[in-house]
Amino acid sequence: MAPDGVVYAVGGGRDTAPALWEYDPATGQIRNAGTPDPKVTLARAVAATRTHAFFGAGTTFNGGGDTSRAALYAYDRSAKTFTSVTPPEMAGDPSIRDLAVFGDRLAVSTAGATENSKVALMDLDDLGSYQVATSIGKVAKCFTMIGDTVYYANEDGLLAYGPETNTVSPVRFDGPELGEIWGVDGRGDKTVVTSAYGFVAQIDPVRGSADVTDLDGAGAPMAPQTVMGIAAGGGHVYVGGNATIARHTPGSDEVVNLRAPGEAKDAIAVNGVLYTGQYNSQGIWRYDPRTGRIGQVAHFPSEQNRPLDVTFDEDNGLVLAGVQSDTEGGGALWTYHPRTGRYRHFANPVDAAQCVRGIASRDGVTFLGGDNTTPTGPRSTVVAFDPVAGRELWRVDPQQSAGTAALAVRGRHLYGLSRKGGLFVIDIPRRKLIHRADVTSVSNGFAALVTNRGVVYGVSDTTVFRFHPKTFAVSVVVADIDGAWYSGSHITRDEHGRLYTMRGRNLVQITDQPRY
Repeated sequence: MAPDGVVYAVGGGRDTAPALWEYDPATGQIRNAGTPDPKVTLARAVAATRTHAFFGAGTTFNGGGDTSRAALYAYDRSAKTFTSVTPPEMAGDPSIRDLAVFGDRLAVSTAGATENSKVALMDLDDLGSYQVATSIGKVAKCFTMIGDTVYYANEDGLLAYGPETNTVSPVRFDGPELGEIWGVDGRGDKTVVTSAYGFVAQIDPVRGSADVTDLDGAGAPMAPQTVMGIAAGGGHVYVGGNATIARHTPGSDEVVNLRAPGEAKDAIAVNGVLYTGQYNSQGIWRYDPRTGRIGQVAHFPSEQNRPLDVTFDEDNGLVLAGVQSDTEGGGALWTYHPRTGRYRHFANPVDAAQCVRGIASRDGVTFLGGDNTTPTGPRSTVVAFDPVAGRELWRVDPQQSAGTAALAVRGRHLYGLSRKGGLFVIDIPRRKLIHRADVTSVSNGFAALVTNRGVVYGVSDTTVFRFHPKTFAVSVVVADIDGAWYSGSHITRDEHGRLYTMRGRNLVQITDQPRY
């Protein structure tokens, strides 16, 4: 909001380039102030003064190819014109992440990918006069200023930017781990930080002390989150959310909430131990319920930031994760060996445009299902990959109009779903596509597959279903399941052949005994 009360907003995420929107509460008028650049894909930051509005743009989702990079524009409110004022030092980063006005200066930050993010202070009277510093980590957001110091958040902590020395340093204090930070403000000479772990910390950066208020204890309303990935094994079922993994014990009311930064997008339980793929750029985490220990066991290049599907390769003893690179395009295969602790990554194993959205394993071979989120190019390629040698064995085009949503193996057959409700089956020894069908009656969009009791099951936003092992005909197991998923539906199984998924915001157990 500008000092005169006029509100500015930006956004994006659709096919059209984002615009700057203006709302004047005095008149009730809402106006599209224009699009500064038709090549811009997303705008995540806005700030305003009496004379200008500032528009920060770039690409933080579905990057790669010719998608835009960090761009900062100044909109002259009187002349109604845009001017590019991007500091050259920031132009190579994926996007402008945050903006804030402090007196006669504009604070600017970028989102990092292959390099660390950057922060800058620009002179509002002369935008060509500025200073830029390289930050710590790939995130820089939520500015506040106390005295001459700018405070802001990175992935998991509070940072201080000193303009006098043009340096960035962590704020050390005696208090809890902050995890992901959703807000930073100033109160006197202290910073006030809102943590995704559900508390507010008032931090004295000089004394290094912190006063913590738990939001639940303070009476803030609570409700179940929408869900990321789920996993089952060792007598527990795990439900991934933001900053939390909930450990449920079937047959009891016991729920243990485990803290983990970011989001557990998917997970697998191996011999009772949980392994998760953690967004954003958190790699693979491990939780052992016997010891109660949870922590990161594998880290990967930060641009490989969004794990999508996690499974286990029993033949090679590897935890496998399929990954998307939000800013650079393409994706990766992650591998982690629990016994040796060794981890590796293979960038763009499908191609430079397709991420790895589906993953499955048979006889030591990993099958990767590609998903291209750009308008052109291949979009559902299946690659057979040797995760030990790190090389492609063969590939098949399953002839789909949309990218892969999920993969599963049953015997010699590799089942796949597309994001537009297409079923395909590949004969693995013959390396040949043998079946295609339209299953939009049960699945359209993101979906998941799992093999259980010799049958391949699937779940979509609406339905739990299964495929006949000989005819591949689809049948409904649970209609109107309508799971409250945050980033695509999931289904898993335990050692006893029981299925788990979500109905609304409730975890459900399904026992099905098909007579095929």
